[in-house]
Amino acid sequence: MIPIYKPYLPSHSLRHAHAAIDSTWISFNGPYVERATEKLRELLGVKYVQLVNNGTAATHLVAKGLFYKHPNITKVIVPNNVYVAAWNAFVYDKNFDLVPIDADVATWNMNIEAASHLLDDNNTALYAVHNLGNTINIPALKRRFGKCVFVEDNCEGFMGTYEGKYSGTESLASSVSFFGNKTITSGEGGAVITNDEDVFKHVKSVHGQGQAPTKKYIHDRLGHNYRMTNVQAAILLGQLEILPEILEKKKNIFDFYKKEFALMRNVEVQQVEEGCTPSNWMMGVRLRSRGGYASLQNFLADKGIDSRPMFYPMSSHSHLKHVASPTREKGAKILHKEGAILPSFPELTHNELVHIVASIEEYANK
Repeated sequence: MIPIYKPYLPSHSLRHAHAAIDSTWISFNGPYVERATEKLRELLGVKYVQLVNNGTAATHLVAKGLFYKHPNITKVIVPNNVYVAAWNAFVYDKNFDLVPIDADVATWNMNIEAASHLLDDNNTALYAVHNLGNTINIPALKRRFGKCVFVEDNCEGFMGTYEGKYSGTESLASSVSFFGNKTITSGEGGAVITNDEDVFKHVKSVHGQGQAPTKKYIHDRLGHNYRMTNVQAAILLGQLEILPEILEKKKNIFDFYKKEFALMRNVEVQQVEEGCTPSNWMMGVRLRSRGGYASLQNFLADKGIDSRPMFYPMSSHSHLKHVASPTREKGAKILHKEGAILPSFPELTHNELVHIVASIEEYANK
């Protein structure tokens, strides 16, 4: 079976991890958290990076940073077709009323036009999620909706760009995930990215049990244990050092997919916004009116190919039904029914790619 994903961990990328283990500094103390933080900060060209233990924790801290910086904000505009952790992070503390907006079936992201009447408001924030790594143009939205505050879930969009800048760098704060199926990984792990000093100081304190900056073991706010370990950071540093190699492999895979799918009937890929480049995280295809994902999943499995469905609409989750808006789910339901996520890991071989593409074409022509 060709898996949906597997991390790219060549032996030379793990030398820091072995050194961290050998040092016995395997918890949050040790040099690698600081080294990986600085490497990531320089790469993205941002003022502040806070490494944390996973992407969900990072997104939760983005929500907490938003409330800390803008306690007047009561409504957060959210997409209606994302991985559940993106919503969960904004409902944990019950600080916001979420307003779900349907998906654009062309980009698979939030339909901004459907939300536009809500965005020119000082009491509203927009929570942008770059689905499967397809970048939303945040600088353009900031120019258009000057009163709105923007935050990003960049867990799938890491290393995408908008208007020449890396995604996640032009909003109040953004989250990144380094889970095992992400472009670079530390097993688990994540980061909060911001250029706002107030947000950074709050996030830094909260991620470490609310530790006060003045005296150890004095805690001046309620916090969490969201710290990244030295071993995780060592793995991450090794990944960052080979990032160009990983990105080149991923680009080649996505270029091949897009070239081949452009020639096929009934097959569509995500449309990219002007001024943006996607992160090339996961390849999604939409097979229009071909029997739905369940049928495709079985067909691909018989061919030895793993796949995943596009995310469910918000109303599918019991704990979010009171928030969901079934009248704003038409696009999300179409994408869930007709969309599929295909193997996208860096070490996919040419023969495997040819087999996957040929199998999609066979199914599309049935």
